[in-house]
Amino acid sequence: MKLFALIYTMVDIELSNLHRPEHVAFLADLVRSGKIECGWKFPHYEPGALQGILFCHAETENEVRDWFSRDPVIVAGARTIDVREALPMSVGA
Repeated sequence: MKLFALIYTMVDIELSNLHRPEHVAFLADLVRSGKIECGWKFPHYEPGALQGILFCHAETENEVRDWFSRDPVIVAGARTIDVREALPMSVGA
């Protein structure tokens, strides 16, 4: 199992807000199934801004892309995603 970062970019905040309840339910299902480890959102919602990052456990990048192809905010065109393999970063003194 690998760790992947799913990066959301805002396209349309109004459309995103419209689909937020279904989006939150979609993410909750992925959390319950152990597919999402954690996530962070950014308070910048203008078009083109990075909106959030989720760290997901999967075998492949395509597996993560397949899950999120059904995310209501992606289906609606309110956000786009980028998926990248994530590795631990050594930060020491």
